Amino acid sequence: MKKFFAVPLAAVFLAACSESTTAPASDLNPSYAKPVDPIVVCAGCPLVGDFTFEGGTTVSAAAGSTLGTELQTGAAGIADAPTVVTAPLGDQQFVGRFENTRTMLLINAPGSTNYYLNFDLYIIGSWDGRGKQAQQGAFLANVVEVGWRCTDGTSGTLLKTTFSNQYTVQQDYPNAYLNGGYKAGTGSIAIDALGYVDTPQLSHTPSFRSFGDATYDLTFSGSNPCGGAAVTFTISTSNPTQQSVYDESWGVDNIIVRAGT
Repeated sequence: MKKFFAVPLAAVFLAACSESTTAPASDLNPSYAKPVDPIVVCAGCPLVGDFTFEGGTTVSAAAGSTLGTELQTGAAGIADAPTVVTAPLGDQQFVGRFENTRTMLLINAPGSTNYYLNFDLYIIGSWDGRGKQAQQGAFLANVVEVGWRCTDGTSGTLLKTTFSNQYTVQQDYPNAYLNGGYKAGTGSIAIDALGYVDTPQLSHTPSFRSFGDATYDLTFSGSNPCGGAAVTFTISTSNPTQQSVYDESWGVDNIIVRAGT
């Protein structure tokens, strides 16, 4: 779907990729952790992937980047192409709803020196953030991890953090995992924009103390961790006691990948 939100806080430190104003960052850190000075990934920043999901299918506006999924449990290997779903409110479509701990979203990009990755992350249902604060500590943290993987098997983490949709439970974002203590929804660009709060038959939203969905705009930029070779960006969740899609799910929308020297 097309973006309809205001400019997110996490993206204000990035200038448009039209000309280089400063040297690229040395790694692909999230933009909120970067200096206030404008950071441009590369001169020209050609588009290699632009995924939107109107019409129920994945659409790439530029050649060079592909989208897929991988199973995190059970048999290893590539799963089916991401499923496009429609949100209850309006005609907003995105890939998901992924069940926590089961599916990893893969964004495959060609070899290049520098990268810019941006996407909307939808946190849907009764996410428990840092956990152990509600229901006498019955729930563990709900963790999201954005990472990278090279063809030689090396991998790393760009962001590992927690999100909460419950007023009484804190989250780590916009800080990293175990470094938070923020109220639910901190850093989001929209709350209840997808309409799950009003559709209890589709998603669990605890009455009077929770919202049904939160939208986060995440941006990463810097040098290619694979040394110029092809790179796969990964988005996944983890929690050994994670609940069902009805309780806790997630989705991704408006994926943009830029790359260059």
